[in-house]
Amino acid sequence: MTQADIISFHPGRQHNFEQAVQLHRLFNGFRHVTSLHFTAATVKSVSKYSKKIGGALEKRSSALPGNIVHAIPNHELGLLLQRARGKALGPQDFVRRNEQFQRSLLRRFAPPKVCIGYDTSSWLVFKAWKGKSKLVLDLSIAVPQYKKTLAATLGGNTQMLNNLTQGDEHLYSSYEKELDLADVVLCGSQFVKDSCLSLGVPEKKLKVLPYGADLEKFKAAPKSLQKDGDKTKIVFVGSVNYRKGADILLKIWPEIAAAFPSAELHFFGGVSIDLPQNLPQVHFHGFVAQKDLVAEMRTAQISVLPTFFEGSSLAIYQSMAMGLAVVTTPNAGSVIMHGQNGLLVPYGSEAALKDALFRVLADADYRENLANAAQRDIQQYTWENYGVNLANIITNELGQGVRLKHYPEPIASSASAGMGVKTVVAK
Repeated sequence: MTQADIISFHPGRQHNFEQAVQLHRLFNGFRHVTSLHFTAATVKSVSKYSKKIGGALEKRSSALPGNIVHAIPNHELGLLLQRARGKALGPQDFVRRNEQFQRSLLRRFAPPKVCIGYDTSSWLVFKAWKGKSKLVLDLSIAVPQYKKTLAATLGGNTQMLNNLTQGDEHLYSSYEKELDLADVVLCGSQFVKDSCLSLGVPEKKLKVLPYGADLEKFKAAPKSLQKDGDKTKIVFVGSVNYRKGADILLKIWPEIAAAFPSAELHFFGGVSIDLPQNLPQVHFHGFVAQKDLVAEMRTAQISVLPTFFEGSSLAIYQSMAMGLAVVTTPNAGSVIMHGQNGLLVPYGSEAALKDALFRVLADADYRENLANAAQRDIQQYTWENYGVNLANIITNELGQGVRLKHYPEPIASSASAGMGVKTVVAK
C-alpha cells in the first residue's frame, strides 16, 4: 500500500485544486487522490479540436505535478458516460460514486498522518482511519440541514423551500457521520461555521479558513472613464438555479431594465430553471472556459449573486479581484462588508436586491468606490496566504510531525483590519 504523510482526496471534479497546490508547495510527503486530472498540455491539445471539451477538462486540471496526483477514474467516468447517454443523475448516483471511490482509495493507501477529505465523500475513509490519522473535513458548502433553519426567514413559502432543498435528504447521513468523525472541520466562512453549530458540532472543531483568489489570473483591465450612453455590464457567475437566487434576480430585472436602459445582465453558467420569456437586455452564455470568463468580467462593472446557500463563493473573491462592485447576500460566505467593499442584501428580498442594484447603477462614483475597496481588500485573500493558514492549522492544531518544506511569508496587505480573518505564520 502507498504511504504518505498527508493525503487529500476528492472523488469527482475537485472544487479546490488550489488547496492541493498549496499543500504540495508547503509539505513533503503529500499526495492528492482524485478521479480525473489533466495536465495543461493535455487541455491545450484537446482544446484545439473542441473548445467545449477542453474547457471541461480545464475545470479538472491543476498545476500539480503528475507524481503527486493519484487518479482513480473509473467511478467518475462511469457517471460521465451515463450522462452522455442521457440518463438523469440523482443524488443517490453521486452517493454511490463517492462510496465506491472511497473503497478504492482504502485499498491503495495506508493511513497517513493527516487526511483531508470533502463533505459527502469522506465518511468511509474517516471511519476506517479514525484513531490512525488526524481527520480534516473541508466543507465546500454549508451543512444542508441548515437550510431548514434559514427557511424560517422565508415566511413559510413552501414552494421556495421545496425548490431549495430537493434531494438534500440523501446527504444528511453522510454529513452527520463526517462531522462526528472529523478531528478538525475547515469552514470557508462564518456562514458555514454557523451551519455546523446549528447541528451541535463542538465549536473547538471548527476553523474558519476563507478561500483565496488568483490575483494574477483574475486581474482587472486598466479602468477607463465611462462615457454617457455606454453600457453598464452586470455579471452573474454560477449555475442559473434556485440556490444561487437566479429566479429572484430575473423576477425584478424588468424593472431594473426599464429604469436603466443601458444596463445589461449577463449569466455565465448552466441553466437549470425555467426562464421568463422576453427578458430585456439579458444574455445567457452558458458554461465558458475560465480565460473567456475573465475576458468577459474585464468589461463588466457590477457582479451580482443573490444566493441562498454557499460555502465561500469563489465567484465573489474573483469579482473583488477584478475590481467589480459586488451585490450579494450574507449566505454567500464571502468577505464582503456591507457598505464598505460591496453590498449585502437578505436572501429572498426582492425589494432589497432591487434597491441595491438601483444604487450601484445610478451612482457611478459610489459604484467605483465599492469596487476599489473590494480590489484593495482582496489582496490579503490569496491562495498563498490560504496555504500558510492551512499549514498553521495542520502543524499547530493537529501536531502530527508532518514534514514541512518551509513557511513562506504571507503576501502583505494594507487592508488587514476588520476582514474577519487574521493571516498568521506558523511558528
